[in-house]
Amino acid sequence: MSYNIEWFDDCFEDDNSLKTTPEATSKLDAVAAVLTAIDPDLIGVTEGPNTTTTTGERDTVAALKNFAAAKGLRQADAMIGFPSAGRQEIAAMFDPNVCSLAHDPGGRTGHKTNPPFNEAFQADSDADGIKELYKHYRPPLEARVSRADGGADFWVLVAHAKSKGIFSAMDRVHFERASDRNRRKLFAECSSIRLRVDDWLNEGRSFVVMGDINDGPGFDYYESRFGRSAVELILGDVFDLDGMLRYPIGRPKFGRYGWEPSTARFTDSFTGDKVNALIDHIIVSAGIAPSNGDGALVWNPFQLDAARPHKQVLLDASDHFPVTYDIA
Repeated sequence: MSYNIEWFDDCFEDDNSLKTTPEATSKLDAVAAVLTAIDPDLIGVTEGPNTTTTTGERDTVAALKNFAAAKGLRQADAMIGFPSAGRQEIAAMFDPNVCSLAHDPGGRTGHKTNPPFNEAFQADSDADGIKELYKHYRPPLEARVSRADGGADFWVLVAHAKSKGIFSAMDRVHFERASDRNRRKLFAECSSIRLRVDDWLNEGRSFVVMGDINDGPGFDYYESRFGRSAVELILGDVFDLDGMLRYPIGRPKFGRYGWEPSTARFTDSFTGDKVNALIDHIIVSAGIAPSNGDGALVWNPFQLDAARPHKQVLLDASDHFPVTYDIA
């Protein structure tokens, strides 16, 4: 399960205990209700509670374990990889009776283009033949998953890529420049993720890539200027079929209200219209087989029948809807 839990950090005290304000309690109850209803074995969490790298007081794993214990969730264990520079962490929650996870970072220390995710890297994000220097603001989480049922180990990569959103006032010229810059940063981050995918494919690993990619095929006008989306960068090259990943959500459709299925909703900066967007994804390698032949599910209560009974808690829990995929 991939789940962006909107500003989950706001629900925890500095000692990693749960806040008891009405707002925090309502959100914590809603998140717990969503996880209980969907009942995943493993959750890739984005916008998780903070880990502080200076004072060491805030701890993502401690906060998530406290949350699971307080709400009686079976996903009672948690982990992170490299902490982010901000308050939103990438983490995993999981049922320790079903699987165990271990941080397993790849890359080569000091490498110019493919170092570990907590190091700066070079990428030609605009195809001008010049590599620029980038760094993941939220380093993707890489973990090895060991199954308690004796099934083969696999790997997960949980990402929260650069947002293309622009949240400060500016004129149209500066808006264009900021949009272009943000997409180049997004492309650079996803190109870095694709290099890790290539490493894993070369090593014969089976794996899942999930998270908030902040993009999707055909998402906006700026994508057409580059001829691709960030998700397609991760999926791979159509001229290298052996290196292509699978997209179990299936082809989204654009309709009256935006994309279907959709995991989030945004306000158009110019028209003021609400637009549905598919920006949270689950992508798998060929070695990951579905348990029942079905594709991934986007738990949007306005679009998925199975999600309709849980509409209110899904809306109260986050401004994103979770994505699930059952594997054999």
